[in-house]
Amino acid sequence: MIVGGMSGIMGGTIGIEEVKVMILKNKFPICEFDTSKEPLIHPANFLAKSLPEKCVITFFRKELDQFVAENNLSVIGYLNSEVLDMPVYEYVYGEERLCITMAFCGAPGAAVTLEELHAMGCEKFIICGGAGALAKNSKVGEIIIPVSAVRDEGTSYHYLEPSREVECHKETAEIVVSCLEQMGIPFTTGKTWTSDAIYRETPDMIALRRNEGCITVEMEAAAFFAVSQYYHIPLAQLLYAGDDVSGEVWDSRNWNMQKNIRYNLIATAIELVKKL
Repeated sequence: MIVGGMSGIMGGTIGIEEVKVMILKNKFPICEFDTSKEPLIHPANFLAKSLPEKCVITFFRKELDQFVAENNLSVIGYLNSEVLDMPVYEYVYGEERLCITMAFCGAPGAAVTLEELHAMGCEKFIICGGAGALAKNSKVGEIIIPVSAVRDEGTSYHYLEPSREVECHKETAEIVVSCLEQMGIPFTTGKTWTSDAIYRETPDMIALRRNEGCITVEMEAAAFFAVSQYYHIPLAQLLYAGDDVSGEVWDSRNWNMQKNIRYNLIATAIELVKKL
């Protein structure tokens, strides 16, 4: 059954007929939501469970290549696309193993990556990547644990009903915070702004997001969190403060050349995922 507006569902009393609604209609397509969990295509339709339970996802290709070479990791699978195939590597520690791979960029790519890895057997995730810094006093390399994300992208709206923010998996975030404290690694927790348009981060929008509490901007967290919530997947993310977008002019701070920071973040993510 389709209704003509969302106001009766999102606020006020929910009637008997409204409970049966499958598609929540809205003036704007991005705010329409189908409550059904039976899509036409499941990744499990064409992917077999072959990967370890624990997985690290990174966006640092060069540093991952270095880590793979130094630890002689073997390829145990691929994330396939028409543009690029992403290898999935096996990391063995003691009698256990985990896998490490990269994600496709942007919110849609993040969701597809998580969907397919989950279909192939991964159940617990730690993600590491970079983000633009919105805080005026941030330092390049500062580690951020995003506990929520402003949903200024489109992908999360296909997994969760419309809302302003989506939270990170609470229990996993708490484990990450506790482990980082035990490891003596400094970090900050906070809210991130997930955007689809890297070249539409205007000064006024940056100020708006900063005023609502965002300390970083990136392009995937809200999608990761939404898919995690949809499937009840334990997941948390490590971001490092990269370029500075808090001032009147952009400062790259050579964020993509911070090789040691990026390499260490991968190593840290591996130690954290072992604890899940």
